[in-house]
Amino acid sequence: MIKTVVNLNEQLIISEVEAVLDSYPHHPYQQAFAIPALRQELVAYVLNHLPGAGMYVAQDRDWDGRQSCTARRLEIEKLLHQGIQEILQQRGDWISHHIPSVAEAGREPSHWFG
Repeated sequence: MIKTVVNLNEQLIISEVEAVLDSYPHHPYQQAFAIPALRQELVAYVLNHLPGAGMYVAQDRDWDGRQSCTARRLEIEKLLHQGIQEILQQRGDWISHHIPSVAEAGREPSHWFG
């Protein structure tokens, strides 16, 4: 029997990121955290601030994220909201260079005609 070590908190955080981001506007929040590096930074932020984050052993099965208690989910959601705000504040300049503003997106030349 093969045993693997899985950080269940990380799996839960990853499953909650999309749900939390859906409550934010597309620009700039969803666009910013669609960038893999920023999404990973958000997951790391929550893991670093989550009390009692640890590793657990799972045996030959996939963990689907629904096995955690409600209190842990609420703590993770709170930390995700905090992390989103903090990362956007810290990386605002970088994000503004990598994501066009809504006004600029409509002003791009059309590629329709080649």
